[in-house]
Amino acid sequence: MDDVYDFDISDREKGDLLVKAIDKELSNLIKTIVESGKIPIIIGGGHNNAYGNIKGLSEGKNQPVNVINLDAHTDLRRLEERHSGNGFSYALHEGFIQNYFMFGLHENYTPQYIFEMIHDNINLEYNTFEELEVYQTTSFQSELQRAENFIKDIPFGIEIDLDCVQYFPSSAMTPSGFTPQQARRFTHYFGKLQNASYLHICEGAPAVVRDEIANGQVGKYISYLISDFIKAKNN
Repeated sequence: MDDVYDFDISDREKGDLLVKAIDKELSNLIKTIVESGKIPIIIGGGHNNAYGNIKGLSEGKNQPVNVINLDAHTDLRRLEERHSGNGFSYALHEGFIQNYFMFGLHENYTPQYIFEMIHDNINLEYNTFEELEVYQTTSFQSELQRAENFIKDIPFGIEIDLDCVQYFPSSAMTPSGFTPQQARRFTHYFGKLQNASYLHICEGAPAVVRDEIANGQVGKYISYLISDFIKAKNN
């Protein structure tokens, strides 16, 4: 924590080392929880932690795993210094992921080279927010089912980036996104599947709105997602 507190954001090399140190601690912790037969619930923090979650689940299950990610971004950026935009890239590169479904990508946030990479890889699949909510060429429910078919057969992690929820206080708050109810439906839908093996909720950042009630609202909404997941597993 002392290293992070004084961190100079222009020092990319040190930033890389710090994120990799977090990766190591987190993946070991997730592996331990999974090997004990429990289901981790991880509250972030940045989406850089997806890598540690995926690696820990993969090592705990001793096999590659699948991931479903409710997110405006792919987090499939280039293999460079470790950061919040390339956790899935590294997990794919190192063989921890078998299938990865990106749910609700924003076309404006996704560069062409990433779309081309997805289209060239049969283990990557996605839909866009625009297809669901703007063009309405498909429906939220049918895409839940399509994503389920892509990831349900082996252990999988559920990733939820709060950046995708409209006006939610987060690191990349958006004026156009899913409703809080849609994100809760998503959590319940995938949580009830037998192979759902962790839940990760990340990027909540109440400080960005400078509102004294934001802390409570962010915490309250995250608690809804957690309870939705637990109820889905119990049922």
